[in-house]
Amino acid sequence: MGLLILICSVALLVQIERSSRWPRLDPWRDRWRPLERRIVRYVRSAPFTYVFLFVLLITTWVFNTSSPSTARTLLLERSTNLHQLGHDPMRALVASAFWLSSSPELLVWLVLFTLVLAPVERWIGSARTAFVFAVGHAGATLITAAGLWLAIHYNAAERNVAHAIDVGVSYGFFAVAAVLAFRLSGRRLVLYLAILIGYLGVMASVDRSFTDFGHLAAFSIGLLVAPLVTPKRARSHISQELPSPKPG
Repeated sequence: MGLLILICSVALLVQIERSSRWPRLDPWRDRWRPLERRIVRYVRSAPFTYVFLFVLLITTWVFNTSSPSTARTLLLERSTNLHQLGHDPMRALVASAFWLSSSPELLVWLVLFTLVLAPVERWIGSARTAFVFAVGHAGATLITAAGLWLAIHYNAAERNVAHAIDVGVSYGFFAVAAVLAFRLSGRRLVLYLAILIGYLGVMASVDRSFTDFGHLAAFSIGLLVAPLVTPKRARSHISQELPSPKPG
């Protein structure tokens, strides 16, 4: 319901902006149109980011307009849990990245994708951004699945975890977020890494869920892949920014 209200609100605002009615709104339109052009240019400069968000919008709408039982089935069939990975791994790996479990998540990812994925895409290009996202998503999923299998095998986790719902874009996001560090410098780099690594570390130590450890794996994968997709100047730059270990 919330997603439908948001879509209708955006459509209403677009109609008001395009319509010649309500002349009292002309000053507002004059101030808005230059900003609108900047937004359109920004969106066009990061097609992978915003096409991905559009797909998430569609799948989230389908999820929210389905009955509770159907919605749960949709997510279970597209989850990267051990059951689905063992039954149809390619489908699980691909489909799981295009589904969210709630409408509020879509708004959160709209902000985070705009702040992180779009700048990275404008820097290294759409193909490389998609590559990092896919490698981070698939790699972290498989690492997490292997850990879960071992945990279940040695009775360190409940067997029902093999059928847990696990969908979303967070693994791919954190892999791309690691690449963004190679774009920053000075205090911004230190602050960015402190916030990101601090958040991932705290969540993994407090919550201790398999998803949180998957986030750490995805971030590590992003750091490993970054030298392959970033300019040489950025790689040498970040190596100078980060402190080198002192000899014992």
